[in-house]
Amino acid sequence: MEFVLSTESVLKLKADILVVGMFKGLKYSGALKTLNDGLKGALANLAEEEGFKGDIGKSVMLSRTFGKIAAKRVLLVGLGEESEFTHNTLRKVGVLAVKKIKNISSVAVFSAEFSSGTGYVSALSEGLLLGSYEFKKYKTQNSDESKIKKITSKKIKAKVFAEEIEFAKLIAESTNLARDLVNEPPVYLTPSKLAEIASQVAKEGGLKCKIYDYAEIEKRGMNGLMAVSSGSEEPPRFIHLTYEPQKKTRKSIAVVGKGITFDSGGLCLKPPDSMRTMKMDMGGSAVVLGVMKAIAQLKPQVRVHGLIASSENMTGGKAYKPDDVINAYNGKTIEVINTDAEGRVVLSDALSYAVELKVDEIVDLATLTGACMVGLGSYTAGVMGNDQKLIDKIRKASDSVGEKTWQLPMDDELRAEIDSNVADIKNAGSRMGGAITAAMFLENFVGEVPWAHIDIAGPAFMEKDSSYSPKGGTGFGVRTIIKYLTGK
Repeated sequence: MEFVLSTESVLKLKADILVVGMFKGLKYSGALKTLNDGLKGALANLAEEEGFKGDIGKSVMLSRTFGKIAAKRVLLVGLGEESEFTHNTLRKVGVLAVKKIKNISSVAVFSAEFSSGTGYVSALSEGLLLGSYEFKKYKTQNSDESKIKKITSKKIKAKVFAEEIEFAKLIAESTNLARDLVNEPPVYLTPSKLAEIASQVAKEGGLKCKIYDYAEIEKRGMNGLMAVSSGSEEPPRFIHLTYEPQKKTRKSIAVVGKGITFDSGGLCLKPPDSMRTMKMDMGGSAVVLGVMKAIAQLKPQVRVHGLIASSENMTGGKAYKPDDVINAYNGKTIEVINTDAEGRVVLSDALSYAVELKVDEIVDLATLTGACMVGLGSYTAGVMGNDQKLIDKIRKASDSVGEKTWQLPMDDELRAEIDSNVADIKNAGSRMGGAITAAMFLENFVGEVPWAHIDIAGPAFMEKDSSYSPKGGTGFGVRTIIKYLTGK
């Protein structure tokens, strides 16, 4: 998809479609009135016939302009309430627009209001690029390929235009990398393959890379990772990528991802319907790789460690069992109550490892609990942790990029749920407050380091299209963490 800047009037630009926006409840005025007048009132008449009033997410298409303007068609999209207009509005408009026009348009022109403010072009372009994503690697026929080749904008300085487009492309590429990884079938994306991809990301970005194989994992005493992987023929991998700033480092941050490339539930076997989408259980690790890809180019003044504990959770003869006790990496002991609560067990090693790096902050992302989905639905991630300032930074970042998060309380009265009679801690409590007790389990492995946990079980994978994401892997969390790390 090529992005082009033009100074010519949009009414004179030859294109397959002209995209214009209208705020809710506003009358036709300014450029929109000029366009409607040029079309002899056809656009306003169509909008009235179809009940279009400018609501966000709504649109109408004038399929013929009969030569009255240079563009062949016009797509009028709603911008919602003018008082609530943000960059997220433009991202949603981009996603909506590209879905409407991708199979009919080679050249699309966007009117001036989409580029009249700082960051507008970047937000709109990000939406266009994210909205055009499709995972078709394994389809033998690809007849629905997007026909969009060129996007034209105006009313912005050329240098600013180029910078905003470059940033949008990087964010979209990084998010789409995470989507691709989640969408890959588990027969392809094993822990070893995930490590290979991590090595490639590091090589392309000039990052430091350490990959620990089974022997090194065993030597280091990462017993949680070893236990979860014990039922699988696929060996585990522990991945450590590092970005080092060229100038003075302001702080050091670890971003940790759960990397269960397939989760059968282990001996506590999942029902077939619950097992079917469990290729997505490495969604946290996909976010880490997407973030590290972007950070290598954005070059913030923070040291970033990307950490991934990766394995399968299977049912082989050597699989770990309920009632087992695991000596965790930081010395604490874990009583296994449920082998399907494996994500927190592998994360115990990764979080303890992050503490050893003497980082200033730790953020982990994991498709951790169905309880979080029950509580918050499919579109919102739960955020918990031991440091309110860090949680607030994460939530502010997520709000600014349009990824929904909500803080859940670390209610001390729930801690008894994971007390163990035979070990320091149990890996699962009752069903009540399951997302919170899972976070409380993880808290045992971060020491005094400020830490935030993001449970992305709901928004990491969609069973149907949403306003931002296609069906399948969403890359949820990539844009939030990039914003948190860079402020951009």
